[in-house]
Amino acid sequence: MKELISKIIHSILTGQDYRTFVLATINKRFIDKVEELTAEIFEYKKRGDNWLEKLLEDTSRKKGKENKFKLLWYGGLNDKTVKNMTGGTSKKEVCLEIGKKNLESFRLLFSEIEGESLYKIKIIIKKDGEQVELDDLESILFVNIISAMKLTIQGGAWSEVGKQTEKSLLYVIFTILGIPEDDYILIFDEMKKKGLVENREIDAIVFNKNKEPITIELKLLGIGNPEIGDEALARKVNLFLIDRLTEMMIKESEKMGVKVIEFRQENSLKEIYKFFSSKNVNCSEPEDMTSEELKEKIEQIIKEWKEIKEKYRILKKLKELTK
Repeated sequence: MKELISKIIHSILTGQDYRTFVLATINKRFIDKVEELTAEIFEYKKRGDNWLEKLLEDTSRKKGKENKFKLLWYGGLNDKTVKNMTGGTSKKEVCLEIGKKNLESFRLLFSEIEGESLYKIKIIIKKDGEQVELDDLESILFVNIISAMKLTIQGGAWSEVGKQTEKSLLYVIFTILGIPEDDYILIFDEMKKKGLVENREIDAIVFNKNKEPITIELKLLGIGNPEIGDEALARKVNLFLIDRLTEMMIKESEKMGVKVIEFRQENSLKEIYKFFSSKNVNCSEPEDMTSEELKEKIEQIIKEWKEIKEKYRILKKLKELTK
């Protein structure tokens, strides 16, 4: 994961599109899960009729979060859908019940439209010279299972990589700019949940030489999500770091006293330095580096980055500040 985070941060700080690396992570997880689910389907199909119902029932008896996801996928569902259908619950017994009903609904629908479709999907699974062939309905259900799985891992990967990247990115920026550890606080989710930070959307606080706080919010999003930018500007943080923002919103932020720095602009690191320097923060101008030199610098910083140690240090500093 650290290698991936380093590549994403390098892309962000050089104004490139970092999403390719996230998509590569999603695709790798997708391929691994297809292999895993296909292996189980292969074994159950060999056992004979009603194999999918048996697979659902057996999966429902297994413990662990991963098996809960599999139970949903084999029923062609995802957690959000089940919660919406039940008013907020997705217990295993509920997932099993709705999964079976979903399979039955496919059977009823398929019996009505059978013969109308011009095209047929036929899934054949092979392993070591042995093969199983799914019938027309089973093939459609297989596609539905894989689709449900893809939706789950896609959303999870974006969230997971996003959270890890944001804190690491800020740490890299502060390190490259030479801001002393005692002069900044990275805000972790645990601190927000415990109410240690009043504004739950702030991602970091930097203190200038007069110990005045400068609040920072970071959003890695595209220009097609203006509502998130609106929300951030409404909170009136001192510095808003973002992938891209519309020209109109940047001008609006200036009126509100919020400094916006886009990572897609040329040399965003120097722009961040200029802002901190104007606010009397103890920092140093970043060295002129080639893209490869910056990449190596980021890799070294991330290699030394210990998130647990950083959380402990920051919690200790928060306690000192709130005495």
